[in-house]
Amino acid sequence: MYVKQIENGLDLTGIAKSVAAIYDTSLEPGQSIQPHYHPESEEIYYILSGYGIMTIGDEKQEISRGDVVYIPASAPHTLLNTGSVPLRFMTVSAKGDR
Repeated sequence: MYVKQIENGLDLTGIAKSVAAIYDTSLEPGQSIQPHYHPESEEIYYILSGYGIMTIGDEKQEISRGDVVYIPASAPHTLLNTGSVPLRFMTVSAKGDR
C-alpha cells in the first residue's frame, strides 16, 4: 500500500504507470501560473475553491469551485486568480502516449 501526504507535489514515478504526479496548489488573489507547457504529459486541474481565468492555447474560460480542466500534452497554458480569495486546485499530471 502506498499512502503519502501531498506536500509540494507527490512524485509517483515508479509507482503509477501513467500518473506522474499530484499537486495541491494555491494562488493568492492576483497571482498566476506563468504560461508554460509539458511536452510529454497531460494535466487535469480540479478546482477546490476560488475562481479565475484558465487559458489553454488561444482559449480563455472562467473557472470556479468544482470545475475540472483537461490540459493536453504540449498545450501552452496559464491560470490567473481573478478573485479576492485564494484559488486552490489539485493537479494530476499523467504521462502522455509519446
